[in-house]
Amino acid sequence: MRVKKFGFVLFLSILCIILFGCSSDSGTTNEVEGNTNDANGEKIESGELNFAYHVQPPTLDVHFTTSYDTRDIGKQIFESLVTFDSKLEVQPMLAESYEVSEDGKEVIFNLREGVPFHNGEEMKSDDVVASMEKWQEQSSKAKNYLAVSTYEAVDDYTVVAHIDDPTTLDMLIFADIKQLAAIMPKEVVESAGADGVVEYIGTGPFKFEEWKKDQYIHLSKFADYQPRSESTDGMAGEKKALVDDLYINFVTDSSTRIAGIQSGEYDIASAIPLDNVDMLRGNEDVNIDLDMEAFTGFIFNKRAGFLSDETARKAVNAAVNVEELLIAAYGDEEFYDLDPGLMLQDQEEWYTNAGNKQYRTYDPEFAKQLLDESGYNDEEITIIVSRDHDDYYNMSVVLQEQLKAIGMNVELEVYDWSALMERRSDEDAYNIFSTNFGFEPTPIVYPFLDPEWVGWTDSEEIANLIDEIQHADSQDEAKQHVETLQEAMWEYLPIIKVGNNIEATAMSSSVNGLTRLDGVNLWNASKAE
Repeated sequence: MRVKKFGFVLFLSILCIILFGCSSDSGTTNEVEGNTNDANGEKIESGELNFAYHVQPPTLDVHFTTSYDTRDIGKQIFESLVTFDSKLEVQPMLAESYEVSEDGKEVIFNLREGVPFHNGEEMKSDDVVASMEKWQEQSSKAKNYLAVSTYEAVDDYTVVAHIDDPTTLDMLIFADIKQLAAIMPKEVVESAGADGVVEYIGTGPFKFEEWKKDQYIHLSKFADYQPRSESTDGMAGEKKALVDDLYINFVTDSSTRIAGIQSGEYDIASAIPLDNVDMLRGNEDVNIDLDMEAFTGFIFNKRAGFLSDETARKAVNAAVNVEELLIAAYGDEEFYDLDPGLMLQDQEEWYTNAGNKQYRTYDPEFAKQLLDESGYNDEEITIIVSRDHDDYYNMSVVLQEQLKAIGMNVELEVYDWSALMERRSDEDAYNIFSTNFGFEPTPIVYPFLDPEWVGWTDSEEIANLIDEIQHADSQDEAKQHVETLQEAMWEYLPIIKVGNNIEATAMSSSVNGLTRLDGVNLWNASKAE
């Protein structure tokens, strides 16, 4: 056995920029004066944080969805066996340690003893097996990249994952923050319905108190939380709830979020429109965190409707001027990058600009030619969109005009975000929708490459290339396949990647200790009174 006490180091060269972005104006590690320490120098665990969050999640069952809003809130409540540190190295969390067999077909997780769930029961191997089986069934990443894995409870504190077709990516999937492999009580898992668990009980530093629909989610400090002894590092190490109560308020109107952060009604506000950043920079009571951790794309419905035809998708791509879309969404070049890649350029072992020609095609006359070749006959093209995301909405309005300019009949249908998340699963309901994707530690795990995810990618070439990357004998070989994969993506067009985008979060200058890794981490955060 190879004992992995402190993690499986797979992507050492991936820099921290993935996690902390390209922030030139960060408030995430801000230190301010204030009465936040006791006589021994320990932070006082009291008070509350009010977070103005721009969208309401469809669920808090993190097994189910890749939705980042579920991720952002769910990771405060739930934890997994292993997780990522700030270098994207896999570290134990609920596992005390883990061991990978020489052939990769077994991973032995040695569980931490004495870790309580929010209901007071101790986490044991039966809970882990039930949770991992649910995750294996419901997570698209687990199904795709861990094949037919099974889980065995050896004793109360030992669980073995049996992996039928091991690859070099397996531990990354176990650690992934999106569709988190959250551990829940066995009885909660067994009572879950088709829409997920009905109780949100985890082991995290915050516990679920109340979800008042369309208003807020209330989390409270879990007084019996058992942190790890290692220093905080990304999602790994010590976590502490330093406030008694955390209110995640659903504030879909951006002007209300801005007014609230200025007045002190809110301590943190997400998704600040970028044309308001300079104004807020002038307020000494507000800090701005700029972070490039995602890219935005238009996802095609490839299972039904006119755009299930590849030539039709190529016509749309040729009609798109990505710079116009990015200006409409983000306003200034400071806040976006033009880039065809699935990875950030600093991810040198994986980054490629393959497909750049298709990315920057923009040729309306060629688009009209392709549209004619596809047999277009004035079919209505439906773009579903939500005003809960200003950038997605503004991009969609411009896309509608660009497609109308080549003769397409295009309608926007506007929903709140939760309704859109449900509607995008209906293959007969739309042709295009927009969302963003946090940068991944490896390029093959983006959901839009998954044939089971909404949009329904159905490309044998893409599937074969993913398999080649998983089973590559070296990093150089894997990267060659990634270049081919990215070229195939821009040929098949499961999505149109628009560009890399900066996200702005505002916070009171009295907020300390806020960090990021695929969204904000609210443990270890406090507020000076």
